[in-house]
Amino acid sequence: MSVRVLVLSADYGPRAWSGIGIAVAQQARALRRLGIEAHVLLGTPPNQAAPAAAMQGESFVHRLSAQRCPLEPREFDLIHLHSLALSELALQLRQRFGLPLIYTAHSLLHLELEAGAVAAFWCKLQRHMLAASDQVVFLSVAERAAAIELMPEVAARSEVIPNGVPPPPEPRPAPEGEAPIVFAGRFARSKGIELLAELLGRLCARRRCHVILAGGHADEIGERVVSRIAACFAHACTLVGWLEHTQLEQLFARAAIVLVPSLYEPFGLVALEAMRVGAPVLAAATGGLVEIVSDDSGGRLVHSRDPEVWCEQALNIIGTPALAHELRRRGPPYVAAHFTLERTVQRLRQVYAAHARRA
Repeated sequence: MSVRVLVLSADYGPRAWSGIGIAVAQQARALRRLGIEAHVLLGTPPNQAAPAAAMQGESFVHRLSAQRCPLEPREFDLIHLHSLALSELALQLRQRFGLPLIYTAHSLLHLELEAGAVAAFWCKLQRHMLAASDQVVFLSVAERAAAIELMPEVAARSEVIPNGVPPPPEPRPAPEGEAPIVFAGRFARSKGIELLAELLGRLCARRRCHVILAGGHADEIGERVVSRIAACFAHACTLVGWLEHTQLEQLFARAAIVLVPSLYEPFGLVALEAMRVGAPVLAAATGGLVEIVSDDSGGRLVHSRDPEVWCEQALNIIGTPALAHELRRRGPPYVAAHFTLERTVQRLRQVYAAHARRA
């Protein structure tokens, strides 16, 4: 009998505003190809537009409204929660219908958020969900270890299942002309936006640069820093907002280098997506990035927060065609060998089978 999974998320591709939205969309499609009857119940935040699921032809994506639930919970075997914003709904469904609850912790908020009343609320909610879930999925070994340090009881109910990505596209020729330096993601302090600003200042002072920043949803620090970047480097920097997945893939494919200077990074999907299409990656040696960017991958790690060190390593890649070519060559097969979407959903299927109500 096929397992029916109710997936709860506040974000969904193709125009996702977080790694959660990209991962949920890719996993839901892959699970259905595998025979798992996954339905996504999407509760977008008030300031976000719901994706046009009907236009995508994805009838398994449903918009949650305040008036009614568009699905019958009794028809499902378990809940898979991806977004803490839907925690209350997940707990209500679990209690009322006896549905096992799987929670993927896409980040640990006590490590990601700046201290304050809002952060305290979300951190408390996450600890509650870590305690209440039947199984917790972490994206990296580092994240699971940090969670166990916070709550030792999570060890017996958790495992690591890294995000996976689709197979690399057909190889493209190396970009011609002035390839851009790219940063993609949330404009937040945790993503290293302050280091990025200092790094760009040094790069633009030492060579002609074309910088593209793709993303948004800035926190207070990020908003201030990005405004400064836009003002100081107006001649060299372009802000393109959030891109659909295919547009982001095309941007990565023609990048001279993709910068991932995260201060905190639970996984590092941007680095993975960039290497998948052959973009050289320069990433911070922190969190899940250490588990993604290895010596035989299409990227290099920087074991420093010094912007001058970052500048030297970035210039080394950009200014050494043989090195850039080698990183481009390594990236796609490395990702295909270690981070396939099929491997991720096969692991999820095992979790579902172990916990499904009718298993």
